Amino acid sequence: MSGFNISASSTVLAVHQREIFWQAWQHQRQQTLALIADLPDSALRTQPHPLYSPVGWHLGHIGFTEALWLLDQPTHPAVSDRHRYWFAADGRPKAERQQLPDRAELLSYLADIRQEVGDRLWRLSESQWQEEARLWWWILQHEAQHTETLQMVLAMQGRLNRYPPPIGDVTTPFAVPAGEYRLGRDDLLALDNEQPSHLVLSPPFVIDAAPVTWGQYRNFVENGGYQRPEWWSAAGWQWRESHGITAPFYPIPDDHLHAPVWGLSFYEAEAYGYSQGKRLPSEQEWEIACQHGLPYTGLVWEWVQTPFAPYAGFQSYPYRGYSTPYFDGEHYVLKGGSECTQPLLKRSAFRNWYLRSSRGVFAGARYVRRVF
Repeated sequence: MSGFNISASSTVLAVHQREIFWQAWQHQRQQTLALIADLPDSALRTQPHPLYSPVGWHLGHIGFTEALWLLDQPTHPAVSDRHRYWFAADGRPKAERQQLPDRAELLSYLADIRQEVGDRLWRLSESQWQEEARLWWWILQHEAQHTETLQMVLAMQGRLNRYPPPIGDVTTPFAVPAGEYRLGRDDLLALDNEQPSHLVLSPPFVIDAAPVTWGQYRNFVENGGYQRPEWWSAAGWQWRESHGITAPFYPIPDDHLHAPVWGLSFYEAEAYGYSQGKRLPSEQEWEIACQHGLPYTGLVWEWVQTPFAPYAGFQSYPYRGYSTPYFDGEHYVLKGGSECTQPLLKRSAFRNWYLRSSRGVFAGARYVRRVF
């Protein structure tokens, strides 16, 4: 998506200037609404997978969350019991989220909230803005994340025909030297699970210069990758067997074989690595490699072998339920971002997380070749 872009590296400037925030905020909403401009009403309510909510629910949830945190009125009509039931993350099971207002009501709900919240933004004194800036940037990033999930739902409906660009035949390994590195992030854009930044010592390692492509993954499939238990972990093979998984989630696109594969679960990504005599990188290795200029990032989310867990000194923000419930040993970290990720989220410290069994995410992987 083209248009306004704010680099995460310009945070020190951005968080102190409301005008920059305002431009980023408006642009993000344009991106969200553009995705549903031509959708029939039926597609707004369709749930294509039991683990994902309909497009219309994501729209309502974006507005509800904005009103809940930025209007500062617990009795505001936009966060009524009715809207909480429809759009709160804990309002009702995903299987029941197809019961939604029609398009006109959804769009009116979003527009009315945005108008009122925007008016409040410009009424804030400079000291109030400085005090609240982190929360406003969190709300912006929340919408950016849901915009990508919305695109995943559209892809599952067969309504999104988009692939990362081809990366060619990348065979040169990417070597990373030993050293002391700072991981994580501490500024106002940092989400709670990125904080606090901390120093780590790392030995040297070599990682693939690019994520695995559709063509490479097709070879894995054609060589019996889904029928060979020796390439799978015990947990991965049990998952494959119990769910009858015999192929990747998305059909292999014969005209995009040089593009990075996406839609893989952690287990599939792990099995491919085993078949090549490699392993998934740790989160630490991936982030350190990115600091050294790791190429071909931001094309697909990349699975790492690290469970999603808090850093020492973690403090939840803006509420305990944002990250903390997922520190369960079952959710694993993904790094880098995809072609459908908003640029604001494409930073080396950003931590996405999903269950290892999750499929349909715009996720692939690259691998560590050896440690010397």
